[in-house]
Amino acid sequence: MKLGNFGDDGGYWAGGARSGVDDLPVVEQRLLWALRRLALLQPLGRARCHAVHIALQQEFGDAGQGLEHLLRCWLVGLARWAPRRLAIGAPACPLLTDDEAQLLLALRLVADDGTAAHGALVPLAGRDGAKRLLALLAAIDTLVKNSAQSLLSKCV
Repeated sequence: MKLGNFGDDGGYWAGGARSGVDDLPVVEQRLLWALRRLALLQPLGRARCHAVHIALQQEFGDAGQGLEHLLRCWLVGLARWAPRRLAIGAPACPLLTDDEAQLLLALRLVADDGTAAHGALVPLAGRDGAKRLLALLAAIDTLVKNSAQSLLSKCV
Protein backbone atom coordinates (compact mmCIF):
# COMPACT_ATOMS: atom_id res chain seq x y z
CA MET A 1 0.00 0.00 0.00
CA LYS A 2 1.36 3.41 -0.91
CA LEU A 3 -1.00 5.61 1.06
CA GLY A 4 0.73 7.17 4.06
CA ASN A 5 -0.37 9.08 7.09
CA PHE A 6 -0.20 12.83 7.20
CA GLY A 7 3.39 13.90 7.62
CA ASP A 8 5.14 10.83 6.17
CA ASP A 9 6.40 12.68 3.10
CA GLY A 10 7.03 16.15 4.46
CA GLY A 11 4.67 17.83 1.97
CA TYR A 12 1.87 19.31 4.05
CA TRP A 13 0.68 22.52 2.48
CA ALA A 14 -1.10 23.10 -0.78
CA GLY A 15 0.77 25.55 -2.95
CA GLY A 16 3.23 26.41 -0.19
CA ALA A 17 0.55 28.12 1.90
CA ARG A 18 -1.16 26.61 4.90
CA SER A 19 -4.54 25.42 3.70
CA GLY A 20 -7.31 24.25 5.93
CA VAL A 21 -10.11 21.83 5.30
CA ASP A 22 -12.54 24.49 6.53
CA ASP A 23 -11.59 26.62 3.49
CA LEU A 24 -12.98 23.96 1.11
CA PRO A 25 -16.54 23.89 -0.23
CA VAL A 26 -18.79 21.69 1.94
CA VAL A 27 -19.09 18.95 -0.68
CA GLU A 28 -15.30 18.67 -0.95
CA GLN A 29 -15.02 18.58 2.85
CA ARG A 30 -17.42 15.62 2.96
CA LEU A 31 -15.65 13.75 0.18
CA LEU A 32 -12.24 14.38 1.75
CA TRP A 33 -13.46 13.15 5.14
CA ALA A 34 -14.84 9.99 3.53
CA LEU A 35 -11.64 9.42 1.55
CA ARG A 36 -9.54 9.84 4.71
CA ARG A 37 -11.72 7.40 6.67
CA LEU A 38 -11.64 4.83 3.90
CA ALA A 39 -7.84 5.12 3.60
CA LEU A 40 -7.53 3.92 7.20
CA LEU A 41 -9.40 0.66 6.62
CA GLN A 42 -7.67 -2.61 5.87
CA PRO A 43 -7.75 -4.37 3.54
CA LEU A 44 -7.81 -1.24 1.46
CA GLY A 45 -10.80 -1.10 -0.85
CA ARG A 46 -12.52 -4.20 0.48
CA ALA A 47 -13.33 -2.98 3.98
CA ARG A 48 -16.40 -0.81 4.45
CA CYS A 49 -16.92 1.90 7.03
CA HIS A 50 -20.42 2.20 8.46
CA ALA A 51 -19.83 5.88 9.39
CA VAL A 52 -18.83 6.70 5.80
CA HIS A 53 -21.78 4.77 4.42
CA ILE A 54 -24.28 6.66 6.60
CA ALA A 55 -22.64 10.08 6.14
CA LEU A 56 -22.51 9.81 2.34
CA GLN A 57 -26.09 8.61 2.18
CA GLN A 58 -27.24 11.51 4.36
CA GLU A 59 -25.26 14.03 2.32
CA PHE A 60 -25.84 12.67 -1.20
CA GLY A 61 -29.02 10.61 -0.90
CA ASP A 62 -29.26 7.46 -3.00
CA ALA A 63 -26.00 8.33 -4.75
CA GLY A 64 -24.11 7.98 -1.45
CA GLN A 65 -23.65 4.24 -1.77
CA GLY A 66 -22.27 4.60 -5.28
CA LEU A 67 -19.93 7.36 -4.10
CA GLU A 68 -18.62 5.15 -1.32
CA HIS A 69 -17.87 2.38 -3.81
CA LEU A 70 -16.18 4.74 -6.28
CA LEU A 71 -14.06 6.32 -3.53
CA ARG A 72 -12.89 2.88 -2.41
CA CYS A 73 -12.02 1.97 -6.02
CA TRP A 74 -10.21 5.27 -6.45
CA LEU A 75 -8.14 4.63 -3.32
CA VAL A 76 -7.16 1.17 -4.53
CA GLY A 77 -6.12 2.64 -7.88
CA LEU A 78 -4.11 5.38 -6.20
CA ALA A 79 -2.38 2.82 -3.97
CA ARG A 80 -1.60 0.65 -6.99
CA TRP A 81 -0.18 3.31 -9.29
CA ALA A 82 1.29 5.92 -6.94
CA PRO A 83 5.02 6.25 -7.63
CA ARG A 84 5.56 7.27 -4.01
CA ARG A 85 3.78 7.15 -0.69
CA LEU A 86 0.88 9.64 -0.72
CA ALA A 87 0.20 11.82 2.31
CA ILE A 88 -3.42 11.43 3.38
CA GLY A 89 -4.51 13.18 6.56
CA ALA A 90 -6.42 11.73 9.47
CA PRO A 91 -10.21 12.21 9.16
CA ALA A 92 -10.35 15.02 11.73
CA CYS A 93 -7.13 16.75 10.68
CA PRO A 94 -7.87 20.42 9.97
CA LEU A 95 -4.96 20.72 7.52
CA LEU A 96 -4.94 19.81 3.86
CA THR A 97 -1.94 17.87 2.56
CA ASP A 98 -0.37 18.67 -0.80
CA ASP A 99 -1.52 15.30 -2.14
CA GLU A 100 -5.09 15.88 -0.99
CA ALA A 101 -5.08 19.33 -2.57
CA GLN A 102 -3.88 17.75 -5.83
CA LEU A 103 -6.64 15.12 -5.69
CA LEU A 104 -9.29 17.77 -5.08
CA LEU A 105 -7.87 19.89 -7.91
CA ALA A 106 -8.28 16.93 -10.27
CA LEU A 107 -11.86 16.50 -9.07
CA ARG A 108 -12.61 20.19 -9.72
CA LEU A 109 -11.13 19.99 -13.21
CA VAL A 110 -12.55 16.71 -14.45
CA ALA A 111 -15.94 18.01 -15.63
CA ASP A 112 -14.61 20.94 -17.64
CA ASP A 113 -11.12 19.93 -18.70
CA GLY A 114 -10.23 16.24 -18.74
CA THR A 115 -6.72 16.97 -19.98
CA ALA A 116 -6.02 19.29 -17.03
CA ALA A 117 -7.54 16.77 -14.61
CA HIS A 118 -5.26 14.08 -16.06
CA GLY A 119 -2.30 16.43 -15.61
CA ALA A 120 -3.27 16.99 -11.98
CA LEU A 121 -3.34 13.22 -11.35
CA VAL A 122 -0.04 12.40 -13.08
CA PRO A 123 2.20 13.40 -10.12
CA LEU A 124 0.12 11.16 -7.85
CA ALA A 125 -0.49 8.13 -10.06
CA GLY A 126 1.84 8.34 -13.05
CA ARG A 127 0.62 8.66 -16.65
CA ASP A 128 -0.98 5.24 -16.95
CA GLY A 129 -2.56 5.38 -13.50
CA ALA A 130 -3.91 8.88 -14.09
CA LYS A 131 -5.46 7.77 -17.37
CA ARG A 132 -7.21 4.85 -15.66
CA LEU A 133 -8.28 6.84 -12.59
CA LEU A 134 -9.75 9.67 -14.65
CA ALA A 135 -12.87 7.65 -15.47
CA LEU A 136 -13.49 6.96 -11.77
CA LEU A 137 -13.01 10.63 -10.99
CA ALA A 138 -15.49 11.62 -13.69
CA ALA A 139 -18.01 9.14 -12.27
CA ILE A 140 -17.56 10.61 -8.77
CA ASP A 141 -18.11 14.11 -10.14
CA THR A 142 -21.23 13.02 -12.04
CA LEU A 143 -22.75 11.30 -9.00
CA VAL A 144 -22.09 14.34 -6.80
CA LYS A 145 -23.67 16.72 -9.31
CA ASN A 146 -26.65 14.48 -10.03
CA SER A 147 -27.30 13.93 -6.34
CA ALA A 148 -27.26 17.69 -5.71
CA GLN A 149 -29.84 18.25 -8.44
CA SER A 150 -31.95 15.34 -7.18
CA LEU A 151 -31.90 16.57 -3.58
CA LEU A 152 -32.79 20.11 -4.69
CA SER A 153 -35.75 18.86 -6.72
CA LYS A 154 -37.09 17.01 -3.67
CA CYS A 155 -36.94 20.19 -1.59
CA VAL A 156 -38.96 22.27 -4.08
